[in-house]
Amino acid sequence: MKTAAAVLSLVFVLGLSAYAEDIASGVSLHPGPVNGVLVERQGKALAIYGLPTNSARTVDMVLLTHARRDVVWAAEELSKAGAESIVPSAEVSLLTNPNATWDALRTKRFHDYSQQSTKLPIQQFQKVRGVTDGDVVRWQDCAIRVIATPGYTRGAVTYILEAGSKKIAFTGDLVRDDGKLQDLFSLQDAIPEAKIGGYHGWAGRLGDLVISLKKVADEKPDLLVPARGPRIRDPANTIKRAIERIQAAYSNYLSIDALRWYFKDEHIRAKARRVLGPDAQVDWMPMGETMPLPPWAIAISNTRLIIANDGAGFLIDCGGQDIVARLRQMRQAKSLTWLEHVFVTHYHDDHTELLPVVVQEFGAKIHACGSLIDVLENPSDYRLPCLTRNSVKVTAPHASGDSWRWKEFKMTIFDFPGQTLHHNALLVEHDNGQAILFLGDSFTPSGIDDYCLQNRNILCRDRGYFNCLDQLERLPKNCMLVNQHVEPAFRFSSEQIARMRKTLDARISLLRELLPFDDPNFGMDEGWCEFHPYAVEVRSGQSVQIGLRITNHSPHTQTFRVALDVPAGWAEAEKHTITLSPRAEGMVATALRVPARTEPGLRVITADIAWQGHDLRRWAECMVDVVP
Repeated sequence: MKTAAAVLSLVFVLGLSAYAEDIASGVSLHPGPVNGVLVERQGKALAIYGLPTNSARTVDMVLLTHARRDVVWAAEELSKAGAESIVPSAEVSLLTNPNATWDALRTKRFHDYSQQSTKLPIQQFQKVRGVTDGDVVRWQDCAIRVIATPGYTRGAVTYILEAGSKKIAFTGDLVRDDGKLQDLFSLQDAIPEAKIGGYHGWAGRLGDLVISLKKVADEKPDLLVPARGPRIRDPANTIKRAIERIQAAYSNYLSIDALRWYFKDEHIRAKARRVLGPDAQVDWMPMGETMPLPPWAIAISNTRLIIANDGAGFLIDCGGQDIVARLRQMRQAKSLTWLEHVFVTHYHDDHTELLPVVVQEFGAKIHACGSLIDVLENPSDYRLPCLTRNSVKVTAPHASGDSWRWKEFKMTIFDFPGQTLHHNALLVEHDNGQAILFLGDSFTPSGIDDYCLQNRNILCRDRGYFNCLDQLERLPKNCMLVNQHVEPAFRFSSEQIARMRKTLDARISLLRELLPFDDPNFGMDEGWCEFHPYAVEVRSGQSVQIGLRITNHSPHTQTFRVALDVPAGWAEAEKHTITLSPRAEGMVATALRVPARTEPGLRVITADIAWQGHDLRRWAECMVDVVP
């Protein structure tokens, strides 16, 4: 016999409007993957967020708190039927001209340092009206106030409706459940007060979100109705709990933040004050010990050149023209007899942009291992930060742990998923006893470089930075660490390594409280469900193979249900299921068949994904360019 909770869970997952709750006079809540709210007066209706797709009801207008497609899909049919869409003014163009957004992304997805979510609308909305803070939306006898509540998106708003004796706040994705956030990766952004750009802004809108939560609390609403999750009957305590959880998680993050080395204490205090309050104090880990580079490791901008006794060179990364110019000068001066090899730490453009030039001019072999190899060879297949267009063939592919001799050095390559999931490290041991681990951008003397959530820093005790810390403990005694953006070499004590591990352990628990999943990585790692390749070209009348790559971060086996949102007749199968064991990765593959005489142009297809207790609509996207 099914329990009531099980039935409600089934209703939520399937997105059915099997029941509705009356939450105030003339106001009903229709739970679903996105909640539908219906306000009825004198035979007319207004919707908030949208309505379940099986609803045949027409409405005069629909109020949207933000323009993310994983929420506004619930209003698409209402818009098509003639409803006026009320939208934050800052996000109107996303709904009225989505094609412009996606056309621009063809190029903007490369060399991208702003790190904004691409869960943007695909369908154009008609009759859109923008609203800003302080506006009042009047409909029938209702005067619905607008409050600017940025956080989950830059322009998000909250709608305040007084119905009978109740004041209800429709808060979108500002808060959910008992004081949780939908995810953190959507909050990545610049922090101008701290002079920190979008790439370095770990959940940068948390400060805005905390202010927004306090604004909503000041309204003293009787109910909060979020876009996702159950209605919130105790707004004051729920908001208080959410702020406490946010502040605890952010304090933890700041305590081992690598940016402290780059931006210095006052900049980090500035971003701390936005979230933690004016008297914020950060319990920082002490800085690691620093030391000069040995003479055989030469600093050139953000690369390092290993010089052998015979003058041959082994380069670590190559991202800038200034590096190539210096190599040419050294060759001309005969301080560099030849550049034989290049090791690549990770795929970011400031480390890879000039690799093809180095290969062409010097004939150097390119070394890498693990998942990094495919990113280097096929960068256009990915949606990742700081991505170059310039592919390069890895002519010396390795497995993690491979060792070899080069001149008077022993080289050992490792998969090193630190700053990015696709990251390597190279241990270089000189015959004189000196050793350096070239670890790319994964650590500075102040801690870990996990400031860009889109880099996919997996938070799991045998993966991500836990894996990297384990590797640091296995290094030769007195081994130096080199991050090419940090002038000196450095090293951590065993106490510092233990502290970083303890901090990350605590972070798992803190984020499990803050996020609505059984594992926080679902709310930290936007790439857990992604199309691969991310972008394809295909001619009219031809087929192309794509796949949805899914990482099951859950500690339990999960069955994921996938539904593709594609033009009619394009997919051989639109619905799929895949069962994955804990922490496993799998692929749902399908062929897209583009009908003959299809007009050239960009099509963006999406996938819904559902599993136990969760149903995310229009979640992942793939850019399909139909070419002549």
